[in-house]
Amino acid sequence: MRYRWRCSRLALSPEKKTYNYICNGGRFTVTAVVDAGDVDRWSKTEPVILQIGTEPPQILIADPDAPDADSYKNKDYEFYALKKFITLTHKNHGVVVKFYDTCRIE
Repeated sequence: MRYRWRCSRLALSPEKKTYNYICNGGRFTVTAVVDAGDVDRWSKTEPVILQIGTEPPQILIADPDAPDADSYKNKDYEFYALKKFITLTHKNHGVVVKFYDTCRIE
């Protein structure tokens, strides 16, 4: 008698994580969906939520021009992370209002 084994891979569901950053310029949190099976990259299809202090949360969308980095933006904010280089830029009508750099996870 022969037995056939079926291998089924458990589907890993995407996980939502919140990251706290401390930077030159202030602190903020980013909540992102981590792609299943890849703990180093955030989902490019799911927006991230940026929270700066008591300000209203901002929804940031993936930047398609930055395929090798975690880059998300809306009309006012741009979050960019490539390995240890992490910045957040706040603009108002195209003018930089605040710049957060040398950011690290708290």
